[in-house]
Amino acid sequence: MKRDHAFTETVTDLSTGNREQVSDTARFDHPVSKADAVTAIRDELARQERPATGITLTD
Repeated sequence: MKRDHAFTETVTDLSTGNREQVSDTARFDHPVSKADAVTAIRDELARQERPATGITLTD
């Protein structure tokens, strides 16, 4: 388990309908499994009204 997870994904901006490929790094305060990292990334982007598909951890 790690604290930092690099990822790529496709997100859709609900206000415009535009889709884009995003690469970033998620940082956590405590070690998390890959499955938990994907869930947290998906939940955070949904909260921002930018639902994600195809989340791939790249680390």
